[in-house]
Amino acid sequence: MSAEETEAAAAGWLAREDRGLTAEERDALDFWLSQSSLNKVAYLRLKAAWQRADRLAALKSPMPMSRVRWWSSRPRTWAAIAASLALLLGGGVYFARRAPSEQNYVTAIGRMQAVRLADGTQVELNTNTSLRADVTGRTVRLDKGEAYFDVVHDAQRPFTVYAGNRRITDIGTKFSVFRNGDDVRVTVREGRVRVEILDDAGAPVVAQAGHVVVTKGGETLVLAKPDRDIADDLSWRGGMLVFDQQTLAEAAEQFNRYNARQIFVEGPARKIRIGGSFKAGNVDVFVLLLHRGFGLSVNDQGSRIVVSR
Repeated sequence: MSAEETEAAAAGWLAREDRGLTAEERDALDFWLSQSSLNKVAYLRLKAAWQRADRLAALKSPMPMSRVRWWSSRPRTWAAIAASLALLLGGGVYFARRAPSEQNYVTAIGRMQAVRLADGTQVELNTNTSLRADVTGRTVRLDKGEAYFDVVHDAQRPFTVYAGNRRITDIGTKFSVFRNGDDVRVTVREGRVRVEILDDAGAPVVAQAGHVVVTKGGETLVLAKPDRDIADDLSWRGGMLVFDQQTLAEAAEQFNRYNARQIFVEGPARKIRIGGSFKAGNVDVFVLLLHRGFGLSVNDQGSRIVVSR
């Protein structure tokens, strides 16, 4: 998280604290402060500035005001605090105007990231993924890419992932969600999930461990898979790609998700089926094995590697 994002998050917590925190929000704040010393420093610095700005606003008042009157004139007080914060923080007035309700997590091509949400849920982001989580940690929006969720179950507060117009609700589980535009795939490792298409009148699908839910447009397909295949689908968590008789075209598409250098398979070579386990970022070894194992032509053009028979 950047310094600006950290300060924005700190300001958001101060705004919530000012109107009164619930017990759950207080726990979430304590967890956020414990995550990083930078979080604590930003919070304490802004709180000191906030209190000083509040005192400045009070000094400008023609007479002492009771707490009830301070709340009744809140818009003017907020304006004074915002103006003072602008002086104290060098133009950081936008912190007082809008409290962030989400934290953003983004991974570049070939990068992965593990994060812990405010409720304790563990999330692993795959390559080229963009995800937004609310500050309570119980709602996530997957804008693109793939993420694996090890959810802290709470029957009173379900954990929900939105992927476009798909809503995936935890029923005590570990699962992954992959999104590529309108295509969404949910792989259930443990427990159960409920998958719904929000603008569709059809009944939601409940998938148990060992199942994959594939949705495209208004269609939903549920597939049962053995544990080994589920493990292969989630092998990216260890930086590996596992193929079991996939076509070379399909394998290249998976490698291209993790690498800036893209593999292009041409002609009859696209239909060759392969198996094996490969490091996701090691394109050079993969194409070398294709050359040696299948006698394929490999034309390295820098950012493009053209494979053909």
